[in-house]
Amino acid sequence: MRKKSLFPSIALLVLAVVCLLVGAGVIGFGAGAQGFLSKQRPAFIVDAIIFVIAAVVMAMLSTGRIAVPEKLARSKVTWAVVAELLILLVCLNMRIDFFSISIQPSTGMLYGSLIDIINRSAEITIIGMGMTLVIALGGTDLSVGALVAVSGAMALKMLRWDPTNPLYQTPGDYTVYPFILVILVPLLVCLLMGTFNGFLVGQLGLQPIIATLILMVSGRGIAQITTNGKQYTTMYSPFRWIGQGSCLWLPTPIILTIIIVAAVMIFVRKTAFGTFVESVGINRSASRLSGINAKLVIFIVFALTGLLSGISGLIYSSRIMSNDSNNAGINYETDAILSVVIGGTSMSGGKFSLSGTIVGSIIIRTIVTFVYYFGVSPESTMAFKAMIIAVIIVLQSEPVRNWMAKRAASRSKAKAMMKGGIA
Repeated sequence: MRKKSLFPSIALLVLAVVCLLVGAGVIGFGAGAQGFLSKQRPAFIVDAIIFVIAAVVMAMLSTGRIAVPEKLARSKVTWAVVAELLILLVCLNMRIDFFSISIQPSTGMLYGSLIDIINRSAEITIIGMGMTLVIALGGTDLSVGALVAVSGAMALKMLRWDPTNPLYQTPGDYTVYPFILVILVPLLVCLLMGTFNGFLVGQLGLQPIIATLILMVSGRGIAQITTNGKQYTTMYSPFRWIGQGSCLWLPTPIILTIIIVAAVMIFVRKTAFGTFVESVGINRSASRLSGINAKLVIFIVFALTGLLSGISGLIYSSRIMSNDSNNAGINYETDAILSVVIGGTSMSGGKFSLSGTIVGSIIIRTIVTFVYYFGVSPESTMAFKAMIIAVIIVLQSEPVRNWMAKRAASRSKAKAMMKGGIA
């Protein structure tokens, strides 16, 4: 029987001791580093505690006292969570107050880096719910970023546009049209655009990447035409609440995201629709022969994605209290696709994970926050972000997950044999 190695546990314990000594001030460096170390010593002490816990867990794994379930070891979501925890650990070393959460007296809202990460990931998380289903069908939707711009343009046009009344020529705390229409009309327009994509893919049989490319190119033009090339601004309080308000001590976008994610999960997992999506994604012809209306499933998925993009557009425009047709939703399609892939859904279609997409979108926003803290120049941000994402995807790759699963299975088998021998 292969002897279990305790080297990883010993290495982690050594790191823990070093971090503890640095945090206690026993180990010092040059005079230039003392100012930095004096501020970061609490972070080193926290690192030491984490390394000790990791060493104990590794030792128990090595000796067979605990075993990682094979299903957990093979799951992409598991490694996405591990990657997120590692990034958060690095962020903690950059800023010791990274995990601090407080209440702003002026707004009564929770404030902190973790709250900000979840808050700023709301748009990608909402779009990611629809993108997950599209990718589960074996396609992609490149138009989501443009629909964000269209939604914001429609909302601001209805808040501000009235050429017959000079009182509405300057921004203020007012709306020209009823606020319910300001919300519903942009959502209805984005829903119709989503159904247009669904018609092209489902009924006409176009490739999703080609069909959605039409609105990706023309969507921002539609947004510009809607506002006549103008950039409207507003100070309407109810509209501000969507992106900048609070509810139950949390930013409103977080509450909206929770509600929307819960609704999508109930619709997909508590009905047969999720099974239909997976069936169509695995084999469209076979699903049709089994009685599933594949065209209708595709139509609904793209329509839902359009609606979710419209909601994200309202949140985005409410954050800036303006419509920015040129920059609204830029790179949202790539971030949404990345969050789905990081969360464990295969680009080839089939089984999907909505919870994994949530983790993926939070990882992407955490990386952006980490890049800001690390002081990377804006010109290099995208390259640095891509490098970190590449490492995460490699950790989630099939060979790495199979290797970890095989190690877990061999340890479980060895433990069973030892018990059998003792018996």
